[in-house]
Amino acid sequence: MLGFDVMSKFWHRITYYRHRSELWALGLAMEVPLLAMLPIGFVLGFWWVIAPLPIVFPIILLLKDLGRFGALAFLGIPASLVLLPAAPLVLLLAAPWFFGWYGIAVSLMFGRFTSARAKEKALAESIHAYRAKAV
Repeated sequence: MLGFDVMSKFWHRITYYRHRSELWALGLAMEVPLLAMLPIGFVLGFWWVIAPLPIVFPIILLLKDLGRFGALAFLGIPASLVLLPAAPLVLLLAAPWFFGWYGIAVSLMFGRFTSARAKEKALAESIHAYRAKAV
């Protein structure tokens, strides 16, 4: 269970930094609402690349250590049984996060700050809860 605990703490830390960056982008977007899509889009794109790294790094290490054909044989069956059917599920789980931020950016561009303030409050509470738990 030690590995699960380490990964859980690692995921919580990633979520903490993601929330901090989202709060930063939201604050910047609220300062310049007509350009709200730029900071929000930058942060979303950044985290879309960063989030899969805990999965990608071990695969890269396997490819390096086992060689091309050994790693393909080792990863081929699990990939076809798990990863391919899971890809639509990942997109389905990420879509509300992505389109929720898109809706906030569009509402800011049209001068509506209600959803942005609610998201700002939720992010601040999440960051505060993480800090209280970590200390």
